[in-house]
Amino acid sequence: MNSTEKKKVRVKRTVCAVTATAMLCLAQPVWGEASVPGSGVTVFEQVAAVNSGENSGEVSVTDNEIPKGAQISSKQAEEIVKKAIPEPKNVKISNVQFLENDGLRTSVLAWDLQMSMTRGNTTSGFSAQVNAVTGELINIYLPNRMQNLDSDKPVVTREAAKAKALQWISSHVLDMKASDLKENEAYLGMQTALFSPPRYDFYFQTSVNGIESDVNSISMTIDGYGNIVSYSRNQISEDFPSSTPKWDEAAIRKVFEEQFKVTLAYVPDRLYNNTKGNYFLGYIANEQSGLSLDANTGKFLSFSGEDSEIISVENGAIPPSLESFKPNTSSAANGEGAARLVESQIKLPAGLKTESKMLGTRWNNSAIKTWNIRWGEPNPMGGGEMVSAEVDAKTGQIYSFNRYRFDRSVAAEVKNSISQQAAQELAFETVSRLVPNASEEWRLTSVDKLGKNDQPLHYQFTFQRYIGDILVMGDTLSLTMDGSGQTLNFSVNSEAVPSKLPSDVKPAFSAEQARSKYLQEIDLKLKYGYYGNYYGSYYGGYVSSASGDMKPEIKLIYYPTHKKGAFSGISVPLDAKSGVWRDIIPEMRNKDIPALTDTAGHPAEAALKDLVKYQVLIPDKDGKVYPDRQITLGEWYQFVAASVTPSYEQIYGRTTMDPYAGLQPDHPYYQAVQTLIAQNWIPYDPDSPLQLERKLTRDELASSLTRILNYEKLSKAFILPTDVQGVSDAENITNKGAALIALKLGLIPAVDGKFLPEREVTRAEAAEVLIRMSKLAGRSDSFLSSYFY
Repeated sequence: MNSTEKKKVRVKRTVCAVTATAMLCLAQPVWGEASVPGSGVTVFEQVAAVNSGENSGEVSVTDNEIPKGAQISSKQAEEIVKKAIPEPKNVKISNVQFLENDGLRTSVLAWDLQMSMTRGNTTSGFSAQVNAVTGELINIYLPNRMQNLDSDKPVVTREAAKAKALQWISSHVLDMKASDLKENEAYLGMQTALFSPPRYDFYFQTSVNGIESDVNSISMTIDGYGNIVSYSRNQISEDFPSSTPKWDEAAIRKVFEEQFKVTLAYVPDRLYNNTKGNYFLGYIANEQSGLSLDANTGKFLSFSGEDSEIISVENGAIPPSLESFKPNTSSAANGEGAARLVESQIKLPAGLKTESKMLGTRWNNSAIKTWNIRWGEPNPMGGGEMVSAEVDAKTGQIYSFNRYRFDRSVAAEVKNSISQQAAQELAFETVSRLVPNASEEWRLTSVDKLGKNDQPLHYQFTFQRYIGDILVMGDTLSLTMDGSGQTLNFSVNSEAVPSKLPSDVKPAFSAEQARSKYLQEIDLKLKYGYYGNYYGSYYGGYVSSASGDMKPEIKLIYYPTHKKGAFSGISVPLDAKSGVWRDIIPEMRNKDIPALTDTAGHPAEAALKDLVKYQVLIPDKDGKVYPDRQITLGEWYQFVAASVTPSYEQIYGRTTMDPYAGLQPDHPYYQAVQTLIAQNWIPYDPDSPLQLERKLTRDELASSLTRILNYEKLSKAFILPTDVQGVSDAENITNKGAALIALKLGLIPAVDGKFLPEREVTRAEAAEVLIRMSKLAGRSDSFLSSYFY
């Protein structure tokens, strides 16, 4: 049996159907029952005497059979998992498999259990894996419905949660010491939002002989009350090479610097979802500089761990004499015509038939209608090839083309592969024919020759868009072809609008000076990298199966990192005008925010600091937040949206391009409004303009809070001044029920016995209200009671 295959010991299914895979959740006291720290008894030994009998009338998918190489049965694995589940009586095992290797960076024998939990007529599915030799729990994924959070417990700090995680690892992980673990924050998810129930994500990596390592890692999540809510162990059995590199840092540094170059480019303000389409002139590093180097050979490595054969192209201009792109509006008017248009431009494998044609929009611009088409083999029995393409429904431009292979049949061998020069000429012809203004705006910048270790030969060409002689960062084109010159993958992304680029800006310093600044900021760090352990190779969407398994391998490598961009390698552009490093990758956490300078001694100082901590309120470059400045309705919406997720601007960036309530997508309040619509916190009325520039009053604030709390209908039951107790100006309140609820919950306190409904709200007052609201997250029956972002 191939090492990546799954051996099915039992494939029985219970009557209930799995309907959803949900959140990871686990109550820590239950985990403690899985082993006895210090007893020397492994987890599986504690359950070895489990009764093998089955419940009357119920068929079990687990049994006491122990496969070759394993030391526990599927029945024992079931008991181990159920000890980690808060409500094991409601859980049924729907499927169990014995994994000799799951092919996903884990090379241990394991039991994979698919489970379901039913409450009433709702069923949730989840899974867990158990080491079939040691009985150690490898990972577990439990439904959100299993959560039993005690929100009355005091919230623990991140430091206390980390200590609890390391303590649990020391007690439960058999072959790992907590002292060998190092937290890597670069792998953490999105920053916890103000309105999210508190939780802490940890990604621990091992160090081997004092060297950072990519393998044998542990991921854990602990909620704000100290409960472990998720756990996953990555186990690799391969041997580690010597920790002494044959190339020292000085020698590697010389190799790195010899190839290091920078390019003048138009750089987007935001690399992803550049909503406003703004660009600045900057210097960026060349493509190869982001690759790691083998510490024993001194060669650059590809992402698959093989010696990189990327060749930079100095003059990659596309000849203007080639056949150029011609819009074909009539052919792309319907799905069938669009499919035939693709077939006329790019050769498809023989025997494929059109399977589906779907009209949609581009991922980054809903104003562009596209046909998404798929071709497949008739009755491929779960294997064979498939082709997909995206075509502009108006112009007929092909935005993407991908070939996929799903079986392990050997691809047809190309006996007489074309040369790299011939492939490059063919690439020029293809791009010129498929892309508008190809010879004026696109240049070939690098070629990567793929196909080592007896794999089929492939060429991968990377083109960059240029406006004049300046590269446009993010506007890229990729083309992959096989040894016969057939296109396997094609994709183009072209977002920049030339008229909006800062063409009048000139660099204040030279490329050589920029190169020197870069090299001062870039470090080369030593670590163990892990490569392989997957089947075949992936070339631009095409899975080639001629070579069999890619054997896993651990290599000692140097990897480059920028001091100003630890989470993004060296992809930190240098502003060509100011000489300042620019942050264009949306930070999910630990954003570098100026220290506050205008909140000391303010009554709302603590609340303002918390809003800055959660990136709801961002100080200006001088560290000021202007606490006594009155806010508009639009600003209030921005604060609430950031309380849901600090990255709301990226989430609702260019993915939605439709105007709403008089707002165009580039309006500063547009993304905040979209966020609140998604939460149903403002009425959905796309045709009624929003008065977002008017100042927000306490009366309007109370109404907004009531809708967010889902008490809007309840508030309408209170309409009399006598309903609002404790304030002397109740008759002046327009939304009396909303004011009553806000007062009762302590969200908006009275001022000298008055509600002051017409008083305009300041930033400081808004900050205090939001902090009070955040205390209700997960503790109210209606406000974010089951919300996890």
